[in-house]
Amino acid sequence: MAVLLDPNAPADKPQTDEMKVIHKALRREFELLGRVVAAVPAGDLATAATVARHAGLMLGMLHEHHDSEDTYIWPLLHQRDSLDDALIDTVERQHEAIAAAIGRIEPDLRTWSSEAQPAVRDALSARFTALSEALVQHLDLEEERVLPLIHEHLTVAEWKAPQVAAMRNGPKDFTSLMLLAGVVLEGASPAERRWFMREMPPPARLIWRIVGVRMYAAHVRAVRAPLSHE
Repeated sequence: MAVLLDPNAPADKPQTDEMKVIHKALRREFELLGRVVAAVPAGDLATAATVARHAGLMLGMLHEHHDSEDTYIWPLLHQRDSLDDALIDTVERQHEAIAAAIGRIEPDLRTWSSEAQPAVRDALSARFTALSEALVQHLDLEEERVLPLIHEHLTVAEWKAPQVAAMRNGPKDFTSLMLLAGVVLEGASPAERRWFMREMPPPARLIWRIVGVRMYAAHVRAVRAPLSHE
């Protein structure tokens, strides 16, 4: 039986507020990354590597999120709501621009993580800030104008398909799974937390409570440590 984020919502319609939970996490993490990178001292290879690993995890999360929408959501909306083709074209172009921004970040991220040079750090920080700004603009448009179309035109199964695909294509290692759960849960409201936890398989819920909570807390302390020197 499906777990509803809002128990009063109709069970036969996509509950698109689920997407906003993920968006909240993406907004926070990408806004922080520009600041965190900028605050890493020149030559601090250990911290640069720690931040770079986190950045790579977040870039992968964003890529899978957008790739699944490109595959499963936009084609259906084009088919069923041709009056809003221009809007869907716009969000597709935004995805392309964000993918191009990620492509520019990744080489700098690899270089910086191995050298921690200030010039690369500063360029990388600026790229993350620009990506964050583009991402916020895109997510705002999705939430204001696209999620209502999804609610109206897609079935629940069609809505769930990209979420399943993103999970299937995302990382499988234990550490990444625990950290990604923590990223989503960190800013979740009590209702959002209950929904997300009940979407997890029961063994994963138990592992999260026993191991994941402490693992994520330690990860956050390490990644955001440079901000204490701002």
